[in-house]
Amino acid sequence: MQFLLEKLVNRDEPGMGKAPPFELAAAVAEQIQRLVQCRPSVASGDIRIDDFGMPSIVEFGIGSSDRERYGRWLMRAIAHYEPRLLEPRLEWVEGDRDSLTAALKIHGRLPGESTAREFRFAVPRAEQRR
Repeated sequence: MQFLLEKLVNRDEPGMGKAPPFELAAAVAEQIQRLVQCRPSVASGDIRIDDFGMPSIVEFGIGSSDRERYGRWLMRAIAHYEPRLLEPRLEWVEGDRDSLTAALKIHGRLPGESTAREFRFAVPRAEQRR
């Protein structure tokens, strides 16, 4: 199954150019990366405009319980916005102390596969100051 924007990118009509073949694993990874990078939109008066995405991880706090809470939110977002990933599971990977990012792994199966795949993403530990 392809989402609408994936279908538009992978058009092969004359004059549109031919896109590379559709790869489900790459599309799932891109969708999860968008979830991590996009921020939900809220207008004045706390009116929700768009729920797609995740709040910045630094808004959750810096403790391990805050990270676990972020992970639960992310798993709910993946279940809602990326139903092609079956049995998703999250794993945190510690980076070195000097790095401003941590990594997380999302494990899950794709339709028709019997074993889980691993998708790896970077998440900021702190907002970079300018």
